[in-house]
Amino acid sequence: MRISTNQIQLSMLDNLQHGFGEYARLDRQISSNKRILQPSDDPVGSVRLLGLKKEQVAMEQYQKNIANAKSQLSQGEIQLESMTNMLMRLRELAQTAANGSLSEDDRRAVAAEAAIIKDGLFDLANARNESGSSLFTGSKVDQTALVKVTDPADPDFGSYKYQGDSLVREVSIANGVTVGLNQTADKLFIDNGDFFKQLDSMVAAMESGAPDAADQARSMLDRSKVLQDDISQMVSSIGARMNLLDQVDEGHAEKGVYSKEVSNQIESLDYASAVTQQAHVLMALQVQQQAFAKVNGLSLFNYMP
Repeated sequence: MRISTNQIQLSMLDNLQHGFGEYARLDRQISSNKRILQPSDDPVGSVRLLGLKKEQVAMEQYQKNIANAKSQLSQGEIQLESMTNMLMRLRELAQTAANGSLSEDDRRAVAAEAAIIKDGLFDLANARNESGSSLFTGSKVDQTALVKVTDPADPDFGSYKYQGDSLVREVSIANGVTVGLNQTADKLFIDNGDFFKQLDSMVAAMESGAPDAADQARSMLDRSKVLQDDISQMVSSIGARMNLLDQVDEGHAEKGVYSKEVSNQIESLDYASAVTQQAHVLMALQVQQQAFAKVNGLSLFNYMP
């Protein structure tokens, strides 16, 4: 079987094109310092890289969720701790008033300070975060947590109503793991008796010197103790969730470092080896080009006497 000069030229041209492609591929790898630039460079490695990248994206989102959860829980914790401090002073005042031996001026002073504390506690119960969302209304973050019924025609006149719901907003912090972000004001101020209505009544009794003022103060001691315990439980719950967030966040950080190390191992380039290989490819191309030039120059006239 005869092989024509044209066939030899086509074969050599194909080899040259392949060599140029290989040289260009190595050049791209060297410039990017990455071994895998497209799936065909390493199909198995590419699949592993894709899985690792998805895992890294998921962990980054989890870490963002954790940071947001910590912020929201911390804001709630600050409000609850402020409530605790106010309640401690309120209980001191109620204890003083419960003795029933105060002068009129002292009684009015107790009433005035208790009223100020009541306003402070009410503001804390209706606290909002920096974006304007209520902290203690469940999922109804646009609502004010507690409002006073001021319409005399309303059967609940003088009472306080909770405008949120009982839902706990949750966020995913790991695969199959969620954490609650909020507490609700009804569990503190409504469920065990209308705290603010009772406090309003005690303040009014102290201001007017009502005969049952001391009894109301003693009742407030009991109710404020329940409230204090409920707040303490909420703060403990927040602390437990914060600890969980810290542990999970630390796990994500460690896993993220390992995942990125594995990714780098899969896609990183052996620079020295690639440079050496590129030099070999270039040398082969030069030899092929010289051979191609000679083949192209072949002619019977070169052999004629």
